Amino acid sequence: SIKKKQKSELHRVTDGVAAPKLTGSSRHFPLKSSRTKTLNTPANACAVSFGLTLLNSSLKRSKLDVSDDELCAMADPYLPLLTHCVSFSSDIQAVILSLRCLGVFLRMDLPSVPKAAKDLGPSILGHLTASGVATNTQSDIVQGCFKTLTLLISHQKFSSPTNQHSAAVSLDVAATSAGFNDSQTLPLTADQMQALLSLLHSVVREFDHHNATFGLVKAISSKRYVSTEFYDLMDIMLKLSVQSQKSSIRLQSSQIFLQYLIDYPMGKLRLDKYLHQIVLNLKYEYEEGRLSAIGLLSSVIQKFPLPVLEGHSQFFFLPLVLQLVNDDSKRCKEAVSDCICLLLKRLSTESVQSLFGYAKRWSQSTGGDSLSMQRASAQLFGIFIDARPDYVKRGSNASEVISVVQDILEAQIPFEDERGWELLYHNLLCAEKMNKQIPSLLSTNHEVWGALVELLAYPHPWIMQVSSRMISSYLSTLGPQELLRDGSESFIVKIPGCLYKIARNSCRQLDVEDAHFVEKTSTLAIKIITWAFRAMKRHPEICYKDDFAKRNGEGSGEEEYLPEECKDPCVWVMTRLSNIAKPRGVRRRESVFKCFAALCTMSDPEHLIPYLELMIDPIDRATRDATNSLNPDDEAENDHRVALSKDVLQILEDRCGTE
Repeated sequence: SIKKKQKSELHRVTDGVAAPKLTGSSRHFPLKSSRTKTLNTPANACAVSFGLTLLNSSLKRSKLDVSDDELCAMADPYLPLLTHCVSFSSDIQAVILSLRCLGVFLRMDLPSVPKAAKDLGPSILGHLTASGVATNTQSDIVQGCFKTLTLLISHQKFSSPTNQHSAAVSLDVAATSAGFNDSQTLPLTADQMQALLSLLHSVVREFDHHNATFGLVKAISSKRYVSTEFYDLMDIMLKLSVQSQKSSIRLQSSQIFLQYLIDYPMGKLRLDKYLHQIVLNLKYEYEEGRLSAIGLLSSVIQKFPLPVLEGHSQFFFLPLVLQLVNDDSKRCKEAVSDCICLLLKRLSTESVQSLFGYAKRWSQSTGGDSLSMQRASAQLFGIFIDARPDYVKRGSNASEVISVVQDILEAQIPFEDERGWELLYHNLLCAEKMNKQIPSLLSTNHEVWGALVELLAYPHPWIMQVSSRMISSYLSTLGPQELLRDGSESFIVKIPGCLYKIARNSCRQLDVEDAHFVEKTSTLAIKIITWAFRAMKRHPEICYKDDFAKRNGEGSGEEEYLPEECKDPCVWVMTRLSNIAKPRGVRRRESVFKCFAALCTMSDPEHLIPYLELMIDPIDRATRDATNSLNPDDEAENDHRVALSKDVLQILEDRCGTE
């Protein structure tokens, strides 16, 4: 009976074949060990390896239509065979080939996928553990395992209607793993997913061959899987988005974390914790990390639901402004500016109004930090004009901005040094943007334009360039011949001697040493001088001021206002240009000669003939200096200095004749 059988079993000696296997790598898997006997015999293993090589080669060369039902029916029997090879083969190369073939078949909608997944998932995890995945991510088997798991987890057989749509950020519901995970949407059990995520914690930090790793993380995230290990993995993703030394890892980490932040329901405390960390990352030590943090915050601002964004508008705005003022990197400043611009575009008018109030208050600040606050205000005004011109045009907002800009410009004149150049520069940019958006508001403000004319001679090149750009843009809307008729309300007509000041300060921009030469500023100065020369020729009377005063140094050609005894203001301009080109200086001479060429092209020939001697003299001097400086073996025709001089002389000859 039963007692006799138990007694017999108790006294039976287990040795030989009956003894349990207590050594070897397969001692814990006696069933698996028995199944591998046939597969791993030398002859069978060689045949399996050969067949897998043929199959893999055929699949690589063939362009299979994964949506073809007939093809899927033919491919389905291969799935259990390949799963068997992955599960029981002891040949690593055979396992790698099987995984590569599975990479093709798992893209198809095969009926046997759910059944195969029960064996395939645990087997792949076993291979990952045995291969030392934490320190060996570049091996072929690890990469194959990650790619196969990615296809398996994202396979359409494991999708459900509840996962076909994206969930908005929830502030009042904290999901739990028990209530949120769906066993029908994952091919792995909860314990297997926990083991996989634990492996990923260390693997995602590796720099090499990371695409397969991040592809697997994306697949898990797309299933909206919730567990403690997954939340810890997302914390690592947020760190990697800033701290990784590889740009592709920073980008993929940011994308994964953003998708997680948007799709996963989370409580208010967890959401605030993440947003606080994103904002803190703006101050990261290295530029590339800060750029990545700014990019992630920009994506958050763009993707967040509007009610959530409205509630965090000031939380985002103030740190961004602080970074805009304090960051030393030009790229980071531009990225922060774009991020603030994006924020303002998405917010409602009421929220924009509250943020605009900060900028106005900062523009009126006093005390030790007033300069930095006013600089931040000027930058913000420019961003508001770019992002929300509709709001700036409302009510008195635009006139208030112009009033602030005017006060700053007038406070810098006369300028003794360059200490306030940065505040001045940002206010000039603000005025330029305002002139593009609301030209009618600025066109009648003669005080601002008068200050711009003075700033053409500011020592800092950035101030020169912005002032020249605004003056040149304004002059392009007026014809120099019909100035008194079409531009009777222009500041050029209303401010006595203004036209002379424009020409004088533009000539100063050309009279610089080669080390301080700026091509863009020189080009703008040439355009302005050309326009001013034509206007002076037609309307010389607007160049004079009754009570003119001179600067220090009589006869220097730098009078504050043009003396009335100088009947032809064009003589002064041509004499000044001629004197600028006489001293040696390659870039200075080139700028003056280009100005001569522009005058010949734009002016009537009879207007140029009285000044030919003033133009030819410096050209001839430059030609002789360049020729004398050449080596005996050099040809003068090949020297660009000689070539430019001859080209300008040819233009003069063609326009004015040889007589």
